[in-house]
Amino acid sequence: HEKALQIRVATAGEQHPETAMAYTNLSSAFSGKGDFFKALQMSEKALQIQLATQGEQHTSTAVAYDNLGVIHYSLRAFENALQMHEKA
Repeated sequence: HEKALQIRVATAGEQHPETAMAYTNLSSAFSGKGDFFKALQMSEKALQIQLATQGEQHTSTAVAYDNLGVIHYSLRAFENALQMHEKA
């Protein structure tokens, strides 16, 4: 997944929806390994890109908020999780 991110950044640029998807994929991989802090960083980056490229009302942005909610829940940050799910 890290190689895919490097390729996406090189070909599409940092601020591109495909790059956001690469960050999301990395986040999933880190979550699967139980590294929720790294997953959180990747998902926050994906959200920033989605907001910048797709806007607040896009379905991909909603998915990014939802993903953040799941990670916050895994970190037992329940208030943050609720806020993210409400934004989704």
